[in-house]
Amino acid sequence: MTKEADTPQGGHSGSARRRRKRRSSNQANNGAANDRATVADAPKRTVAKIAEHSGSEPNTPTATGTPRGESHAGVRSQELASAIIKTKLLNQDIDAIKAAPLAAGRVKRRRWFIAGLVFGGLAALSGILYANPTKSVHIDWMHEVLGDFDFSSILPDSLLPDDFIKDITRLLSLDSIGADSATSTVSYSKGDFQPALTLVSEEKLEKVHNVILIPGIISSGLESWSTANCSRPYFRQRMWGTSTMFKAILLDKECWVQHMMLDKKTGLDPPGIKLRAAKGLDAADYFITGYWIWGKAIENLAVLGYDSNDMALAAYDWRLSYHDLERRDQYFSTLKGQIEVAQKSTGKKTVLVTHSMGSQVTQYFMKWVESKNGGNGGTSWVNEHIEAIVNLAGTPLGVPKTLSSLLSGEQRETVQPLANYLLDHFMNRNELARVFRSWTGLMSLLPKGGNAVWGDLLGAPDDIGLGDTAPEMVSYGAQIRFDDGTSRLANQTMDDAMQLLTRVLDEDALRLLQRNYKYGLFRTQKEMDSHADDYRVWTNPLQHQLPNAPNMTIFCLYGHGATTERAYYYT
Repeated sequence: MTKEADTPQGGHSGSARRRRKRRSSNQANNGAANDRATVADAPKRTVAKIAEHSGSEPNTPTATGTPRGESHAGVRSQELASAIIKTKLLNQDIDAIKAAPLAAGRVKRRRWFIAGLVFGGLAALSGILYANPTKSVHIDWMHEVLGDFDFSSILPDSLLPDDFIKDITRLLSLDSIGADSATSTVSYSKGDFQPALTLVSEEKLEKVHNVILIPGIISSGLESWSTANCSRPYFRQRMWGTSTMFKAILLDKECWVQHMMLDKKTGLDPPGIKLRAAKGLDAADYFITGYWIWGKAIENLAVLGYDSNDMALAAYDWRLSYHDLERRDQYFSTLKGQIEVAQKSTGKKTVLVTHSMGSQVTQYFMKWVESKNGGNGGTSWVNEHIEAIVNLAGTPLGVPKTLSSLLSGEQRETVQPLANYLLDHFMNRNELARVFRSWTGLMSLLPKGGNAVWGDLLGAPDDIGLGDTAPEMVSYGAQIRFDDGTSRLANQTMDDAMQLLTRVLDEDALRLLQRNYKYGLFRTQKEMDSHADDYRVWTNPLQHQLPNAPNMTIFCLYGHGATTERAYYYT
């Protein structure tokens, strides 16, 4: 098996390199194991093919927070400095040699000062203008001025990774995240209301049913309601989402971690900390300015005639287990009442539109509302109140990336790119894993069904038809592979990986996991009937039945052609 090499993400300043070298040296002296998780992206199946997927050697974060590989910029700088010194010595210009480092330092400090002024000024101006929607003329002017501005031009070469510079440029120029900046001229902050405008014009579409949007994990903004200690400056500000989150991570990381972690014993708020989901449609329309989540869906529904009277966003604290969502926030009781009130006022059923983890929240809700231990609505409630469910990239069987998040603190492709950069560079893997393991809501996304669904060492269901694409097929049945093929952890099936997780979690985290969820598979009606009122199986469609709702329609929509994390290598 080929062992992947460390590849630098981008250049770092000299001081950063020295800090990272000292840290790496200390870790080496302490004999720390540097486990690195590498994603096996479909459909590239050999180790060599996986390494070639991004066009270069993959560079994934280490499980223990070890910094990425050092850049060769330091070596090149030393060679250049040596050449300059030799030339100066030949000219006997000793004074110039002494002055050169000082001049370089002044230039570097000057460029940092200019960059700081530009970023600070633009951030302040953006905050003022976007807080006052009457300044739309000035906002349009900022679009024009910043649209083609390249912020990397004012920073020293190799100072920050390219992807971070691009995120900053897109953020401040208000371009759509993920669009081609060279060709995109559409600003999502204004909204083009497509394709609804075309559909309304051509097909005469109009609203019929009430709509409730149920977001996925990390989508809902979380705001602070704490009034003690470090919480006071953040009162009613979002510790997850908006620029406040970035400011807290950069300048007040310990306080941010205190707010985001749940209590290890109770799975609820830590003493003195109170974080709650933001309310209203703006709770999950934009993660930050320019990065939309539900914003485009809300715009298009508005074209059909929807407004806040017949469209709502049921935001929730996605860190909590579903049982604790009801216990602390009465989330499902509120959702049930909202649907019932809407039907009484309009005479129409409700359509639930869910995304990612929201599909599991909806599964849980439908079983909860039927159960005598929950909403006690009876077996006919869902059929009488819900017209349809639209699952956008739903996760009924869980997602493999949850394993790597809980095992080693991975969070790639999970959060907005700028937030991903900050978490990746200002928190190590141990810190991230500690935070993730306190989120009992995240545990609901662990894969369900074990080897029966995800395969074993002899193969996996999604291995079929891929043998011709690679000379040496690597099966997805090995959910986790370790570099040392001689150890007992060499290849882990899904069942093995779940057992490994139980050994990694501490006693409190394991107790909360087992208190809230089951991940198995029932094969008989008798088994399902005997667990009908067990809330631990309400998020697992392999252990509970769909509601008795013959008139309800379920739509499942997924993307196509994008690589998806499916299995992992640890080296």
